[in-house]
Amino acid sequence: MSSPLAAPHPGLWALTTALVAVDGIWLVGSGMTLEPLGFSVVATIVAVLLAAAAFWGHVKSEPTLRAMALSTACLLAFTVAVAVLHYLAATLARPLIDELLVNAEAALGFDWRAHVAFMQAHPDLAWSLALAYHSSGPQVAGVVIVLSALRRLGRLWAFVRLFAATLLVVIAFSAFFPAEGPYAFYALQEDTADRLETVGATWHLEPLARLRGGRAETIALGDIRGLATFPSFHVCLAVISAWALAPVPVLGPLALVLNAAVVIATISAGGHYLPDVLAGGLLALAMVARQSRAGRLLPRRPHPSAGMPAFRLRSWRIRSAVMRAPS
Repeated sequence: MSSPLAAPHPGLWALTTALVAVDGIWLVGSGMTLEPLGFSVVATIVAVLLAAAAFWGHVKSEPTLRAMALSTACLLAFTVAVAVLHYLAATLARPLIDELLVNAEAALGFDWRAHVAFMQAHPDLAWSLALAYHSSGPQVAGVVIVLSALRRLGRLWAFVRLFAATLLVVIAFSAFFPAEGPYAFYALQEDTADRLETVGATWHLEPLARLRGGRAETIALGDIRGLATFPSFHVCLAVISAWALAPVPVLGPLALVLNAAVVIATISAGGHYLPDVLAGGLLALAMVARQSRAGRLLPRRPHPSAGMPAFRLRSWRIRSAVMRAPS
């Protein structure tokens, strides 16, 4: 892949291609099909974005626009490829681990039903947290725009890699250790629907039941929903979004506060057990720590004067001073 299209990392593009191949093979073997319109539109958008990135990299240098196009293309392509795999993996119908998560929650001394009752008693707080919870998707676009505009491209590429890595791990866990979530386990959907925002907590139940029961024949892009409970990808996304914007004045502290609210809202508005939240947080923090360590270990580009003999160094300093002098 040519360098203008290699970021965020050539390996990430290779992984996306491999996921598309796995999706295709699995679809043929399962007899399921893709509803073509939505996926064709996404493929066209990705192709246009890559063409634009190549233009702004090869023909006309526009680092900000190139970064926006390239990161958006990568996020779109990877997310759609892994989302299809996510749905296909649900057909494995592995045993649900809800009871295990409930027991772990009890061992931690947390009462999920008491937490939801508290939220029902404080509707303004619950509404505010639900609003924060639903900001996670728009925040991804915000990170791309802000880091591209500020030309913090290394951090932008790192954010895209962290997004892909955490999402892939979450999808893998949910394939082998699926769960319905506490609203289904405690049968509270109807009881809370009028008093709490639970769309993000229960909208996965119907497609999950169809996929696990072998009743799904077609996957439509517009109908794809997050089926993963453990670990919580919303928490992963909150952590890496806050990390990505941390160095930005004003926005950094605001992103930290907003994403702290997202983490709290994940329990009620997102319908997650406490172990889901803790596991998502630990996963994201581990990924961020690994990324930060890798960034510190990158070799620094040597100064042009490094290794010069003394007489050449004096000549180089004189030439540099002359070039910097005002005309």
